Amino acid sequence: MPNLRLARRVGRIQPSATLALTARAKALKAEGKDVIALTAGEPDFETPMPIRQGAIDALHKGGAVGRYTPVGGTPELIKAVIEKFRRDNGLDYKPEQILVSCGAKHSIFNAIGALIDDGDEVIVPAPFWVSYPEMIRFFGGTPVIVDTSASGFVLTPEALRKAITPRTRLLIVNSPGNPTGAVWDRQAQQAIADVVAGTDIAVISDEIYEKLVYDGAHVAFAGLSTDAYDRTITVNGVAKAYAMTGWRIGYVGGPLAVVKAMNALQSHSTSNPTTVAQLATLTALKNDPKELPDWRRQYQARRDRMVAGLNAAKGVKCAVPGGAFYVFPDFRGWIGRRHGDTVLLNDAAICEALLTRALVGGVPGGEFGAPGFVRFSYAASDEEIAKAIERIQRFAAELV
Repeated sequence: MPNLRLARRVGRIQPSATLALTARAKALKAEGKDVIALTAGEPDFETPMPIRQGAIDALHKGGAVGRYTPVGGTPELIKAVIEKFRRDNGLDYKPEQILVSCGAKHSIFNAIGALIDDGDEVIVPAPFWVSYPEMIRFFGGTPVIVDTSASGFVLTPEALRKAITPRTRLLIVNSPGNPTGAVWDRQAQQAIADVVAGTDIAVISDEIYEKLVYDGAHVAFAGLSTDAYDRTITVNGVAKAYAMTGWRIGYVGGPLAVVKAMNALQSHSTSNPTTVAQLATLTALKNDPKELPDWRRQYQARRDRMVAGLNAAKGVKCAVPGGAFYVFPDFRGWIGRRHGDTVLLNDAAICEALLTRALVGGVPGGEFGAPGFVRFSYAASDEEIAKAIERIQRFAAELV
């Protein structure tokens, strides 16, 4: 056997803990165990029929649906993205400032790849989506983690100023946030924009949960000022709001030079996103699906049920998230406690015990830069949520 050497850059990253735990929960379920997997960030609703029908009609029509498109998306879809940004966010972009990619994750990967060199620093507020630091490390950058747990999971201007160094090249903003569901209001975002104003620091604003806000209102970072617009790469997509995770379409609007570089990078990796998915996305972006208001109501009701149920579990504290579809409860009250013959040493041990003994899947907060917390998704049925809460409360009562 040859001794094949892997690239050093691959050794800098770890596999996604969220995807790994979701796969493990599914494997236990396949063994016949009644696992409630609250691990994945995926809506439990079906893609609305008009969106699916748009794809079906395109497939029957043939022709262009089976062909390459321009790397950054069809002209029709780029126009639809421009109209979406203008309608929903008050942002005006030219076609060459738009790039359509294979999901919002791909969009963020392209943006970091276009902006970061070896040794550059990227400020990442914690708790953070697990992929941000891994992408930064892959491209040779250094994630500078800034804890926000003491300020309601919102980055403060004071903390941001302390984190900035001469090597800072990028700041990542995520509102509504994953894993916390925190919604950063206009005042909070404006305070951050004021700190980076006049610098050469770029901003990636990940707004994939924009349509899922229950308390407050969504604020587009690029819309705060001309300065913010000129430095911000706004990332969005159809996965979360429109229940289109498998369609893999994300998009950005941003500074021309950055988007041009992202397009060049994409041209040598995936090339264009899947043509039929682009055609379906055209339908999605023209108007919000009629199901969306009802989905929001259901998510909010599930959120409230999860928060109340978790706060009723001994030793657990759970803040009310303003958006997305996650709760991020504080389980530090369980650390050091024992369940049967198992001592819960940290959040990873808590998740392991909950999965194997209570058959409830969550993701350890340490994976998001917040040890002692656990992320649960409430993109699940009412019945599953009720079962999960009952099991967590029973497990809590059994701790000594």
